[in-house]
Amino acid sequence: MKKKLLFIMPSLDTGGAEKSLITLLGLLDYARYDVELMLFKKTGFFLERVPGQVRIIDAGRDYEYFDGSARKALAHFIGEGKFRLAWLRLRYTRALDLAESVAKRQTVWRCLSDAMRRPGQVYEAVIAYMEGNPIYYALEKTQAVKKIGYIHSDYNQLGLNPEFDRMFFEKLDAIVTVSDACAESMARTFPSCARKITVIENIISVKEIERLAYTQRVFDENFKGLNLVSVARLAREKGIDIALAACALLVDAGADIRWHIIGDGSERQALETAAAQAGLSGRFLLLGAKKNPYPYMAQCDIYVQPSRYEGKSIALEEAKALAKPIVATEFSTVGGQLKDGENAFIAGMEPEKLAQKILSLIRQPQLREQLSANLKRSRAGNEAEIEKFYTLLN
Repeated sequence: MKKKLLFIMPSLDTGGAEKSLITLLGLLDYARYDVELMLFKKTGFFLERVPGQVRIIDAGRDYEYFDGSARKALAHFIGEGKFRLAWLRLRYTRALDLAESVAKRQTVWRCLSDAMRRPGQVYEAVIAYMEGNPIYYALEKTQAVKKIGYIHSDYNQLGLNPEFDRMFFEKLDAIVTVSDACAESMARTFPSCARKITVIENIISVKEIERLAYTQRVFDENFKGLNLVSVARLAREKGIDIALAACALLVDAGADIRWHIIGDGSERQALETAAAQAGLSGRFLLLGAKKNPYPYMAQCDIYVQPSRYEGKSIALEEAKALAKPIVATEFSTVGGQLKDGENAFIAGMEPEKLAQKILSLIRQPQLREQLSANLKRSRAGNEAEIEKFYTLLN
């Protein structure tokens, strides 16, 4: 008999955790597992890439209203006679404005969770594939033999409340992080949970990336300068504002570049405005999310990751798989992925330091060639990580 699994995510919008989940679902052995995917909202860029064997469920219509506009939520709940949910939505709005505390986190979660429906099955394992609400939901709203929570970044950079999360983490059967550095950070912050923390890397398939990377030409062939690429969600932690400031410095230094940003997010409008005000609209190009970003990565001259923090960057692993010259900022976990001067250049997070490292590669093509050659000698996929996941389930 197949074992029943439930994965939990808020949605499938663009992001590393979402991409990681899609890859994992694509590799699962469906002869062994019957899989459901709970999306709090059945939306997102990666939705169409969910394998056909996976049944998608959501948190219900009440949650959809609850997590939207307060005005619409109140009208909906009052109109349907759901006065408790209307009261909770008012309480939720007030709680969001409170100073950070365990009491605030408890109130916010209790209000949200009351609007979420429970899945109607008992599972062999429930896998909350992201920190925060998916883990809380797994522990309080599902029934399973084993409950597993994923942390995809350095916990201490996420802005969560350790005192609140400790109550949940101690109830999990296993906590998965995506790098040794993330695991060490978790163990320091939650020593009572250290023995249940394990590392399963985000899975990268070199063959699949290469197959998708050479399907089309994406850059203007008449442009004689260098093309830079960054793939990231447009959110503060990804440092695209740092990249914009570095781009201005590079152009001022005479560099003939076009910097292509693949991704979308809450900071897009602000970045577009800032690029226009800096006179960089033709140099710093916000291209939005792409279903297949690999042609951009494969055809660029330099790949840049300007993040403030990461867990283990999937985009960096993909750039390594394509053997591109890489410049990355010195976020706390970068040492687990790159070696400065050997397979990449690592820069300080200040725009000046990032621009300086990029300029070194622009002016020294032999350095770009050397970094690429070093990556070609060492690149390999890590599809075998799926076996660690199976071991965890069993």
